[in-house]
Amino acid sequence: MMKKLVATLAFCAVALNGNAQEMNSLMFRAGVKSPEVTKDSVTFRFVAPKARKVEVSVSWLNYDASKIQMAQRKDGVWEARIVKPAPEMYTYNIMVDGVNTLDPSNVMVQRDGTRYMNSLLITGGYADAYAECSKPGNVEHAWYYSAENDMMRRLYVYTPYGYEKNGKKKYPVLYLLHGGGGDEDAWSTLGRTCQILDNLIAEGKAQPMLVVMPNGNPNQHAAQTLGIPVKENIKQYASGFDNYSSLAADIVPFIEKNYNVIKNRNGRSVAGLSMGGGQSFFIAFRNIEMFSSVGIFSSGLIGASAIGGAPFDAESHFPGMYTNPQKYNKFNVIYLSCGEEDNRIDGMKDFYQKLTQKNYKGLVWEQYPGGHEWKVWRRNLAAFVQLIFK
Repeated sequence: MMKKLVATLAFCAVALNGNAQEMNSLMFRAGVKSPEVTKDSVTFRFVAPKARKVEVSVSWLNYDASKIQMAQRKDGVWEARIVKPAPEMYTYNIMVDGVNTLDPSNVMVQRDGTRYMNSLLITGGYADAYAECSKPGNVEHAWYYSAENDMMRRLYVYTPYGYEKNGKKKYPVLYLLHGGGGDEDAWSTLGRTCQILDNLIAEGKAQPMLVVMPNGNPNQHAAQTLGIPVKENIKQYASGFDNYSSLAADIVPFIEKNYNVIKNRNGRSVAGLSMGGGQSFFIAFRNIEMFSSVGIFSSGLIGASAIGGAPFDAESHFPGMYTNPQKYNKFNVIYLSCGEEDNRIDGMKDFYQKLTQKNYKGLVWEQYPGGHEWKVWRRNLAAFVQLIFK
């Protein structure tokens, strides 16, 4: 019996080793390093001996593949060396004879909706907050029941280093919403939420907090990558921005039942980007007794007139916002921000100025270089979490 067991284990070991060798031969046979980052350059490499043209499409050049042409070496490897960009988290793809593909030598891959990209982190300055921390928190994927549309739905929950579910310390919670086309995965991958919170908390710049990252698409159970069909018959909402009452009705109670958190408005904040910024506007101002702070990043609701929508009128959504401001002027922080090249910026600035004229407290305006993109929203998040729960 023992001999049979030993023989079986030996066979399994050989089989597993064989599979590993097969994968190695398929994935790493070329032995190229890409991207290779040095003090002043980045080198991309791609194995395609029979290709006629290979280019690199990078985020910092607006994904214009024609700007980085790769040259083929004698061994069939295509290569391009360029000046290293400024510190930031970037994404890129390889274009092979006009076909968009991933760099197989780079295991760092991000998903933005249905689009997949390789990522590249250039550290330094504020981008150091996007790197891994020596005291990392955890991210849980949790399922909860949403009574609003009779669905089981998924959300991500970041818990900071040292968090204990049954400990004495109770933590505040930031509810963080993604933009259009995104899902519950967006903020943790594209937004580097976990790394940003880990680093800022470790440096004493932000309070230890939980960050709840739900799926803001009312008809989705979870990200499309799970292959779960969307729900066809759901509640009809006023708009694509005023469509997330489920956060207050379903998600907050779920979190406060299952996590060690503060259960009053001083321990709750809500923020979001683009579509999520519009959702945050409605959630916060409709539930002033529930949330103490709100962050609105690059909102398509507030900046609608620049993208073909109707001019934003906060007074029409919440009567008294301008004519009876004491009704709504109860937040500790109202953080508004937009990218300098984002055409939503004028509408965002106008809203900030109107609130300023009405003497709203806790108002913060910031703008960063960039358009409607993650390099702006990551900095928004880093700035916002340093202001709340003080």
